[in-house]
Amino acid sequence: MYIILIGYLYVIVMFAAGTGDVIKGGLLFFFLGFLPAWLLFWLKRKGQIKRTEDRAEPEDQAGPRAENE
Repeated sequence: MYIILIGYLYVIVMFAAGTGDVIKGGLLFFFLGFLPAWLLFWLKRKGQIKRTEDRAEPEDQAGPRAENE
């Protein structure tokens, strides 16, 4: 997955460099490169956090029951 992202960002950087204007290139990279990459990482991280919490729930619930018994 990371190799595809690196390739995508490379293409966007080359595309932004070819615009000829620094401001246009910066905006193009921000909207077509940075924002999609950030969204991808945010969604993946959100899923990882949810899976970690789901795995931790049974351990947290098993602890108090074992102490009460």
